[in-house]
Amino acid sequence: MSLERKKQTLFKNKYRYLSWILGFLIFVGPFSLLTRLVYMVIGNISLPDLHTICLRMPLDWVFSGRVYNLLGSPIMTSFTIIVLITTLLVGPMFCGWLCPVGAVSEALSRLAPIPKKFRLHIQDPNITRNLRFGFLTGFILVSILVGLGYAYVGSICCRYCTSSVLQNIVNGLFGNSLAFEYWHTGSILTLIFWLLVGGIFTFGGRGWCILFCPLGAVSGLIHAIGAKIGFYRTVKNEEDCKNCGSCSDICPMWAIGSDNSIERTLCINCKECINRCPSRAFSMIWGRRKKSDYVDNEAS
Repeated sequence: MSLERKKQTLFKNKYRYLSWILGFLIFVGPFSLLTRLVYMVIGNISLPDLHTICLRMPLDWVFSGRVYNLLGSPIMTSFTIIVLITTLLVGPMFCGWLCPVGAVSEALSRLAPIPKKFRLHIQDPNITRNLRFGFLTGFILVSILVGLGYAYVGSICCRYCTSSVLQNIVNGLFGNSLAFEYWHTGSILTLIFWLLVGGIFTFGGRGWCILFCPLGAVSGLIHAIGAKIGFYRTVKNEEDCKNCGSCSDICPMWAIGSDNSIERTLCINCKECINRCPSRAFSMIWGRRKKSDYVDNEAS
């Protein structure tokens, strides 16, 4: 992408990129403004950080049968429920607008001057969707085995925690020497696959979000259900489409196929396609609409 195109993208999507900064401030320590507020209300004197609101552990507990842990970690549980309910109503906008893990990797990908031909990009959304839910199935199976006592890994989430990796990077930047004690083989591999392979060398910079994040996959399923019911979603008017390919060239989630369809389980309502499309064929709607007005792949 040329420098001029990058400037146009930055300007047109400025509110989304500003929300990335907001998400960083309200979730990542030493700021963690939202978590600090919650702690202040409930009288908790602990210092919050990004891992305080881990949104994957509650999913692991549900799939492994350790539902009792949900009651023991009300903050994690509450945040996860809020994110999933919001996803049903307005789509996975936490993923696309507030999640600091996805924001950092996408931002690095957009800033890196690497030609598109050198980046990983699956252009068939059906393949991407199948890979995504294949990894989710693996996550669920491991959780079940842990719950049954056939796998002894403690928690699958902690084996590849991008939240902890990001938080420890930030801790190190702010002079916390204890952050250096965190690094081990698993965290280094997570860093490589999150920021290098899935970020800089992946088109759109959200390879980790697409393939490895269980919350992202579950959110995609819930969004597909919400879209079918008639809740907030991105649609495309085929009558306005000029088949220029701008939408698929900008979509960070690889959700738009060569047939101009939107794979609902991948879409995060980021509005990149809406702001890039020169013919303004995309829009976000609420309520029921005739199928003939847009092309859309609903969840099968």
